[in-house]
Amino acid sequence: MKSKRIITILVIALIPIAIFFGLASNKKKLEDAKKPVDRSNVAIKVTVDTVSSKTMDGSVTQPATLISDDDASISAETAGKISSLNIQLGTSVRKGQIIGRIDVTENQQKLEAAELSITKLTSDYERNKVLLAGNATNANAVTDAKYELDAKKLEAAQLRTQISKANIIAPANGIITERQKKAGEYVTTGTTLATITNVENLKVNVSVPESQVLNIKKGQKANITSTSYSGERFTGIVNYISPKGDENHNYTVQLSIANRGSAQLKAGLYVNVEFTYPTTKQSFVMINKNALTEGVKNPIVFVYKNGVVEKRKLVTGTEQGDYIEVKSGLTVGELVVTNGQINLSDGSKAQITQVK
Repeated sequence: MKSKRIITILVIALIPIAIFFGLASNKKKLEDAKKPVDRSNVAIKVTVDTVSSKTMDGSVTQPATLISDDDASISAETAGKISSLNIQLGTSVRKGQIIGRIDVTENQQKLEAAELSITKLTSDYERNKVLLAGNATNANAVTDAKYELDAKKLEAAQLRTQISKANIIAPANGIITERQKKAGEYVTTGTTLATITNVENLKVNVSVPESQVLNIKKGQKANITSTSYSGERFTGIVNYISPKGDENHNYTVQLSIANRGSAQLKAGLYVNVEFTYPTTKQSFVMINKNALTEGVKNPIVFVYKNGVVEKRKLVTGTEQGDYIEVKSGLTVGELVVTNGQINLSDGSKAQITQVK
């Protein structure tokens, strides 16, 4: 009987210990499961391309973004409540077109009062001149009367000017792209009511490397294409060539584009500008644009060497089809990753599956 009691006590004592070790074991398993898997030694499979030297012909393509030729603001030329404003977003307007009106009733009332005062002040001035001639008043009275009359005439002239500016007039041709005010609101002189964007004439600024800029002349034509208008070609005409290059020896070339055809380009559209001109063929260090991890605007690539990749920032230049010139950052013969970059970081291990 006594031995059974001892065994029961031992069993009861061991149960908490067993539970403790069980919980501790489970906790360790959970913590191990939460630990990030160390993949630093796992080689990422990648496709690479060899940096090569390619010969460029007389056609050079540069990326750019279309900008409007000119944005104009429609402003209130006098203070008052907007009695009418006949425009909406997308409304086409012409230069000089009346598109609304400011309520100038208050100014008209002030003008009527000023004109009545002018009549009285004119009479006072003439009377004072007569009195001065008869020594019935002094010269100061005449001077003061003349001052008050001139001041009131000036006030009336200013009111007439403000009233004449009651019409809201479009300052340029274009389309309403912003509307800041509406009928019924009170505005002060100079308040912007809306914005006009001229879409009949667009511009594009292209960054051209020094090796090509000397071949471009003012008035020269270039082909403008966009993936948004497949098969369409637009014509740009060079109207400005910067006399000064940037730190990468690129020069800004501006082209104007007449946008009056059936296919209408839009400001902000990404386009390619193709210059065609006779030139001596030249060799450039080129890579496939698929190697650029963040696109042309931020040219970064991963360079493969001895099973490891290195992240590298480039200075790029001319584009030619699927290839882009590398002005600095790479040398001929190096291997750049063209597929699999999403899993890479600087120093990652990599395994080549294909060399193009």
